Amino acid sequence: MHAISSRAETDVALRETMHDLRNLFGVVASARHMLDDKPSGERRALLLDAIEDAAVRGGKLTTAMLARRGSDRHASCLDLNTHLRDLEPLMSARAGRDVAIHFESCRSALPVKLDTAGLDAAVLELVANACSALPTSGDILVRTRRVGSRVWLMVADNGNGMSGDELRRALAPTEHPSAHGTGLGRVRHFAGNAHGSLRMRSRKARGTLAVLNLPLVLKLTGGEAAATPPARRHNIAQEIRHEKRQSITA
Repeated sequence: MHAISSRAETDVALRETMHDLRNLFGVVASARHMLDDKPSGERRALLLDAIEDAAVRGGKLTTAMLARRGSDRHASCLDLNTHLRDLEPLMSARAGRDVAIHFESCRSALPVKLDTAGLDAAVLELVANACSALPTSGDILVRTRRVGSRVWLMVADNGNGMSGDELRRALAPTEHPSAHGTGLGRVRHFAGNAHGSLRMRSRKARGTLAVLNLPLVLKLTGGEAAATPPARRHNIAQEIRHEKRQSITA
């Protein structure tokens, strides 16, 4: 039984790695197409950096996959806002020339302890899903918000949206193909490992909002970090409805 369980875990890790590689390939292809527009010097440098970054990340993922260590990742302490700003070139390259990425961060620092590779893969997956829901062009908003001892990382689009049935199928463990791709299980897995959760709301012809609810950490002496105590219960469904109105229709 242990051997079967181990093989199943390895298969899951390999599938997740392939999802991550697919998104990195998308970054490279999209950035390459945008270079055909002969962008300005600064824009060109950002696109070339995105291609190089994607190649380096892809190499590391491939090495881990070949060594069958896809799930052997370590959490690091970081400020979520700073990390997302550093990831913005990759997000923009993945979105392509016809999609605008908007980043809104809360004013306070957001110290978290997360698997950075998993975080990056989850964010790129949500951006890729949002892109697939846009007919041709559109907007994607990446926003952070502090809620008690938690942080919400929100990705909203103004694309086609999904019906209730489509959303339930997209979030089902079997992951039926949908307008929002088949990588949501990978995002849920990351959120679960980070002691968080993934919530989504969507409406036809209005767009979709995905929310990663993650724990903040308390900085301790010696540079260590500990998870914050449980926060008071928030009505996340009501809050998501409010954020959806603010994010997608703004």
